[in-house]
Amino acid sequence: MNAQERIAAAIQLEMADRVPVGPWLDHFAATYAGISKQAFIEDDRQRIAAVLKTMTELGPWDITYAGENVSRTMLLGAPARVRWPGHDLPADEIHQFEEFELLTPEDYDLLINSGLSKFMRSMTKRLHPEVGFLSGLTMLLRFTLRLKKQARMIERAGAVPAAGFLHPGPLFEFFSIGRSMNLMCMDLYDRPERIREAGKIWARSLTPIAIRTARFLKVPRIFIGLSRSSPSMISPAHFEELVLPGLDYMVRSIIDAGMTPIFHCDTNWLRSLHVFLRYPKAKCIIELDGATDIIKAKEILGGHMCLKGDVPAYLLAFASKDEVLAYCKRLIQEVGRGGGFILSSGCSIPANAKPENVRALAEAAFEWGAA
Repeated sequence: MNAQERIAAAIQLEMADRVPVGPWLDHFAATYAGISKQAFIEDDRQRIAAVLKTMTELGPWDITYAGENVSRTMLLGAPARVRWPGHDLPADEIHQFEEFELLTPEDYDLLINSGLSKFMRSMTKRLHPEVGFLSGLTMLLRFTLRLKKQARMIERAGAVPAAGFLHPGPLFEFFSIGRSMNLMCMDLYDRPERIREAGKIWARSLTPIAIRTARFLKVPRIFIGLSRSSPSMISPAHFEELVLPGLDYMVRSIIDAGMTPIFHCDTNWLRSLHVFLRYPKAKCIIELDGATDIIKAKEILGGHMCLKGDVPAYLLAFASKDEVLAYCKRLIQEVGRGGGFILSSGCSIPANAKPENVRALAEAAFEWGAA
């Protein structure tokens, strides 16, 4: 089987010839390739070259992100100040976010009454006044064209690109950065109706863009960010009332378009994993980051959706290779039993991971993951 067939089998909850492998790759690729974090963020050519070098030399991998989440173009869309390596930080430091009240309560009304485009233009003008509307649009279009070329490069190297669009997730995920988490949690009580109404516009406006972009890139999977709306952050009642309606719209629209939603669930989701059973069987991937017990997640979601994870960052950075191999073996034998599993890192591979520990994921899949 090739990589595309293995990933398709995992999504369909079937056994492949071996467990597919796909760690989350961003700044570690810069470390491994010997380039600065500044170059990795700012130079698309150096970034994809580092990704390809890492995935082939430490793999083979079946699926990989292209480091697009740490590209300068993508980071400019974040509703927070970015401290840039080579500018605000040493050139080989990881970028940092500074949350502050960029978005105000009036921004709910701006989104509701004027739509996504005017809201995003207003936000970008406040945060990056040097980026004009036309120059920003040109930057985004060029970046999208480069992503399409990069997707084909990943395929020629023997893997599949993970996602055709990185959807920030329901409104709460985005606004809780732009408002700051403290103020957003106050809004849950002070402005629930504004969150609800703005959430509808957000989901119904951004999701079609995600689908069109994924079609253009010919990558039929869409990432959905889910971390700040987890039960570690807000109550299940607030989640069901103010987050779930928008998430439902996104997921069903993506599935109806013939694509696969990828739930990227940072933090501990164990109390709310049952929520994902509402979505059609064998149509989704859920990525876990090590905070959620993936063995228990298998008990809840196994046989319903593909699980992806979950070698923790601390093991990749500080453990011995044998410890990583033992952890992977357990994942393969317990979570991978019966299919529906992709062996991966728990969220990103840390920038200071040991290369031999990263290589251990592919070695484990070949050693214990064969059908």
